[in-house]
Amino acid sequence: MIPGSNLLKQALTVIAKQPVDYYQYLSRSTNAIGMFVSIYADPITIRGSFQPVPRNFYQQYGLDLSKSYYTFYTLNDIFSLDRDVAGDKIVAYGKEYQCQSNNDWFSADKWKGVLCIGVPD
Repeated sequence: MIPGSNLLKQALTVIAKQPVDYYQYLSRSTNAIGMFVSIYADPITIRGSFQPVPRNFYQQYGLDLSKSYYTFYTLNDIFSLDRDVAGDKIVAYGKEYQCQSNNDWFSADKWKGVLCIGVPD
């Protein structure tokens, strides 16, 4: 495991990559009733590995058992939820997911693992 070897890039030559629609957060504004509404860029398709977080990790990570979580591993530099800013979002398999946090190896190895939470219908 040498920094710069891009282990994810190597793995994605062996495992199937899934396409997702990626919506980058741009800003927020208020709607007619004064509620904040997030504004996103038009979607672009990016590829990576979209993996469910095992249920036995939920308690260890402090996750809500009533929600669904996935980790999206990608070679793209996408962002997560920061203080006072909505995170980016992705749509995978027809369902919307909010990017919550990331395992950011982008500066060292050019990949990210983004924890995504399913948005209720």
